[in-house]
Amino acid sequence: MFPFDSLFHIIGLLLAFVIGLSLGLLGSGGSAITVPVLVYFMGIAPTQAIPDSVFVVGVTSFAGALYNLMKKQVAWKPVLYLGIPSVIAALVTRRFLVPLLPASINFSSSIIISKDSYLMLLFAILLIIIARNMIRPRKIDAVVIHSKNILPAIIAGIVVGILIGLLGIGGGFLIVPVLVIYFNLDMKVAVGTSLWLITLNSLISFSADTSHEVYSWNFLLIYTFLTVIGMIVSWSIAKKIHADKLKVIAGYVILMIGILVIVERIIGSA
Repeated sequence: MFPFDSLFHIIGLLLAFVIGLSLGLLGSGGSAITVPVLVYFMGIAPTQAIPDSVFVVGVTSFAGALYNLMKKQVAWKPVLYLGIPSVIAALVTRRFLVPLLPASINFSSSIIISKDSYLMLLFAILLIIIARNMIRPRKIDAVVIHSKNILPAIIAGIVVGILIGLLGIGGGFLIVPVLVIYFNLDMKVAVGTSLWLITLNSLISFSADTSHEVYSWNFLLIYTFLTVIGMIVSWSIAKKIHADKLKVIAGYVILMIGILVIVERIIGSA
């Protein structure tokens, strides 16, 4: 059983609720902070926190996906277009690419970056990109998908699969805009559809990973339960909260986390 014996652990558990809340309201953002929370608040190594994050995000997204299915806020055509390439990419990344990652990168005899460090630095850079898109989203017109512009959607699916396989990020920040732009979906339907895609990618990626050791099933199930509670609460407050304003706030939080991760890794290696 994981010992919840410190203030950091308690804060980490509270943030599990926030992760579920963000996934439910925005279809993105929550998965981006899962790995940093597991690493810095729960004390789990990055290489282990990534597959743990995939499980947490997958189960939580599934709860939201079922709810949106009942509300008829899911479009299945995009699930096919984005789901197939993303699932294949996630499987290939988790099964073949991740085991090939070096234990460390040696720039010189005095500069050696461990696997945990370069994964977290890569993660932090991606967090900053995600935050930028959430704080200042681009204004682009919707383009209804047809044969000649299906390629961007497929590429987006592949990128999402790689992200969840390599870093444990669900990719909602990329999926939702693609669904709105290329499939001309309403925002609520885009969020519901995004949750199905995140569910598929996460759970298939987790089940395909035979190399990791889950920290503790007791801890993982408790943590996932709390994120699901956050997801459920989001359903009742969605109509009372302006999603755009919430997205900007979440963007600044993610930006701060990304910067702090970079600073911590630089100081830690100094």
